[in-house]
Amino acid sequence: MRAIVIVMLLLPMAARAEVVGVKNAGDVDLSALDCTTITESRLLHRVCYDAAKRYLIAQIGEDYYDSCNVAPKAVDGLFESEHVVAYYNREIRAQHRCTAALRTRVGIATLGRATQ
Repeated sequence: MRAIVIVMLLLPMAARAEVVGVKNAGDVDLSALDCTTITESRLLHRVCYDAAKRYLIAQIGEDYYDSCNVAPKAVDGLFESEHVVAYYNREIRAQHRCTAALRTRVGIATLGRATQ
């Protein structure tokens, strides 16, 4: 009986979405993205990607940044790179800036105000 009560108490927590504040975008729900922890870097901690929308969110330090129109090949290159931060800066961040119009066009809904 005790185990059932504990499971029932934990269920609502598991169903909650993970929402992060993305710089210049606002709050974004990560539940629709495939997230991968990056263990090889002390700066780039996590990458979340939606291949259908070609939308990527990267956690750099404590902050989250998004990139639009990122091809799966670029994401594969990031994971295969020996220098993930240099690759991210050169191949993703510099070439795939997001704008509000791009986010709207691909269907990325922000949940709150943009953070600077």
